[in-house]
Amino acid sequence: MIRRILLTCGLNLCILLAFGQDMEYTRKVVKDLSGKEYFGRGYVNRGDSLAALYLKKELKGMKLKSFSKDYYQSYTTPINTYPEDLELTVGTKKLEPASDFMVYPNSPSCEGTFDLVWLNKKVMTSRRALKEFLKKDLSDSFVVVDSTGLKNKELYKFASQLVSENLFKAKGVIQRAGKLKFSAKTYVNDYTTLVVKKSVLDTTAHQIKVKVKNQFIEEYRTQNLAAYIPGKSDSCIIFTAHYDHLGMMGSKMYPGANDNASGVAMVLNMAKHYKKKRKPHYTLVFLLVSGEEAGFLGSEYYVENPLIPLEKTKMVINFDMVATGTEAIYLINGKTVPRELAKLNAINKKKEYVFEMYGTGESASSDHAPFHEKGVKAIFFYTHGGNGDYHETTDVSEKLPYTQFEGIFKLVRDYIDGK
Repeated sequence: MIRRILLTCGLNLCILLAFGQDMEYTRKVVKDLSGKEYFGRGYVNRGDSLAALYLKKELKGMKLKSFSKDYYQSYTTPINTYPEDLELTVGTKKLEPASDFMVYPNSPSCEGTFDLVWLNKKVMTSRRALKEFLKKDLSDSFVVVDSTGLKNKELYKFASQLVSENLFKAKGVIQRAGKLKFSAKTYVNDYTTLVVKKSVLDTTAHQIKVKVKNQFIEEYRTQNLAAYIPGKSDSCIIFTAHYDHLGMMGSKMYPGANDNASGVAMVLNMAKHYKKKRKPHYTLVFLLVSGEEAGFLGSEYYVENPLIPLEKTKMVINFDMVATGTEAIYLINGKTVPRELAKLNAINKKKEYVFEMYGTGESASSDHAPFHEKGVKAIFFYTHGGNGDYHETTDVSEKLPYTQFEGIFKLVRDYIDGK
């Protein structure tokens, strides 16, 4: 009896250590991918392609099968980039890019000194003042909304919309924000938009000095990566995550540790786990897509060019930002697949892998969306709470607590093993 207990304890310890090694691997993958040598996995210095080489090596090292000779599924996309440092002086104060201000990613180049015109309470609440404002030639000015003293929220919202859409035909627009959330765009507007933190924007300034230089690439070559473990059935389950991030804004790098090196690490963990097991019932596909930050480009390309027919795709499980989760896990799109949601909830109720999990309705918020639109069952694991560094230069690996990472892994593992 004692011998049996010792053997059981030893076996359990081995299992725990095995997953501990996976967590060590997870932290290494996230730290590597969010490192300086991958330039934020964006389009400046071909950061996404450098990350793809890293991931190809990982997939090859696991001896996973490839649909092509190099695990790549290549495609091209237009993309707008900012390879040079940005400069902005408001009044007499020079602001710091990425900390005090950023450029909205569909902006063209812009350089020079310009008038700063304020659409404020005095203008918005006076017909005469507004009429005079509308007569102004703003083609050599930047326009910004100032809500100081304005209590009419609807009026402020309307004025902000007029400015953000540049219906005044200004040279550029300044948007005031509490935080600076960078992104990526595949097109360029005919005016420049700067986003400036409210706390540093001098509301008495009437002149700005700007230097923004964009580089628009019409056919940027990027790639998804896909590997698989053959199953007993030719139908498949896809584990997916986007490996791209926002790259560089001049010399400022967006590391994207949680978003989404963490999701990539989860997919690689799944691949490592199932590679060591017996042949699965369904073929398991490990799909790492690019272009998510610019609009689900990689996943949209995949669903139009599937490596396994979509009608043979039983389920898509997407991981995006899974290294936090101080409040809960959201299973996005969970309510669109009630049977699967019920199974996952039943597993978690019994095993208590994660402390809170909520299924949501349909949401086009990550790479599950293009699959869902094609009629494929698709869900998205997202950890809620502790994501304040989202789309900022501060999303670094050192900050990640991995609160529910292991729980998500075990929950999905048990769900797959039960199919």
